[in-house]
Amino acid sequence: MENADSSQPSQGRGFWFLLLLLAASVAVRSVALDRPLVGNFATKNVVYAMIARNWVTGRAGWAYPTLDCMVGGGRSLHMLELPLSAYVTAAVWRVGGGSLEIWGRLTAVAFSTAAVAVFYHFVRRRHGRAAAAAGAMVLAFSPVSVIYGQSFMLEASLLFFTVAAFAALDRCLRSGGVLWAIATGVWVALLLLTKIYMIVVLVPLGCMALAECRSHRAALAALVSMSLAVIPAVAWYFHAARTADPANPLAGRVFYSVRQSAEVHAPPHPLLKSPDFYRQLLDDASSVVLTPIGLTLAVMGLMNRAWRQYVPWLLATAILVALLPRKFFEMNYYYLAVLPPLALLAGLGWQAIAENVQPRRWAVSVLVLVAISFSLRYAAGPAFTTPPEDRNVVAAGRTVARLAQPGEVVATIHGSGIDLLYYCDRAGWALDADSPELPDQIEACRRQGARYLAVTGGPTTARGLGMPAVEGEGFAIYRLSTHLNTP
Repeated sequence: MENADSSQPSQGRGFWFLLLLLAASVAVRSVALDRPLVGNFATKNVVYAMIARNWVTGRAGWAYPTLDCMVGGGRSLHMLELPLSAYVTAAVWRVGGGSLEIWGRLTAVAFSTAAVAVFYHFVRRRHGRAAAAAGAMVLAFSPVSVIYGQSFMLEASLLFFTVAAFAALDRCLRSGGVLWAIATGVWVALLLLTKIYMIVVLVPLGCMALAECRSHRAALAALVSMSLAVIPAVAWYFHAARTADPANPLAGRVFYSVRQSAEVHAPPHPLLKSPDFYRQLLDDASSVVLTPIGLTLAVMGLMNRAWRQYVPWLLATAILVALLPRKFFEMNYYYLAVLPPLALLAGLGWQAIAENVQPRRWAVSVLVLVAISFSLRYAAGPAFTTPPEDRNVVAAGRTVARLAQPGEVVATIHGSGIDLLYYCDRAGWALDADSPELPDQIEACRRQGARYLAVTGGPTTARGLGMPAVEGEGFAIYRLSTHLNTP
């Protein structure tokens, strides 16, 4: 294993490089932080915003993450992971006030940028400055890292907890310190509570503890700490599964649960036999995950002998993709779970180039600019822009909030998403505009107490609803106090 550069000038250059990289990481993620939670994977963003708001306002306890979507006669329960970063956002919002959405995005920016800093030091200790600089740049400017490093989602915290666990274990094995072993366990516990499928990282962490320790005491302390870290996750997912059990009185209010997720994604999935799946994996790797330059560096990293010590981590990555192929096929934010080892490979690839070719500074500068251009090419649309069809959501929601009394239920139609319901700040229903049963669903909402229906989109969505009570640009609010007209 190559030690980090130890000379004073090298340390100084490394400090200023990292400071500049972190500043750039924050800057690129801070573009359009005030835009609403619409567009790219809006439902995921809104789910955690609803959970955070309902906890702060006292509508739900932390052990029952709660959405505004009505199910079973009340606000529904999201009994999947424990949304730790959403609760961090909620706590900050309670103290600081202002916009919950902006605080949610800032929380992601903080976790994402912190992951870059920790990753840089982790790789530098193990392989030197060249590998650390390139790997950290790939992690910072990966399009998925940029997109979800400023989204109100859990993935930025998942990235940080993953990197922090490996970095803490590395410190533990080098110093033999028990405190670093405890820190490793803490990060692993937070990681598993955030996403249970990250249990696969226990394979590379365990191999790392057994293969690279300098004292039996450090290895034992780390292994014990990681074993204990599984207990909170077991307790939480047992609680989540029990809540969703059909025999539980609360089961009727469950919006989505770990039980449903396990049933939907039970292996082996048919996608594993589809050539399109592997074609898309390669396409994603060369675009939204690593960009063409990052992927090229990662492949070159296989020429660096140091990559062999990360075979368990890469194997865990392959296992995760094989267990959840549909997730990776349909939702590219899952790539944040496997991004660190790929960025490390890219760092090792650049180290091989730096040692054998020794490129000039101007060539390095051009390569960096091209790499950042690729990153922004893939990230700019989903990360920084609001689709035209979503630009009226906030206005429609605020209009409903003015009309409907606090505690009143409402109905909404915005495609098939729930983001309009969030901006109404009321419990209610998010109906699918394309459902053939839409008229019956609207009538059911009326019978359950909804007096207002908010509709965004084209005129075909509003067929059979009569004249709107309030009409704005791109939206209309209808009264449901009488029976609906039939188309």
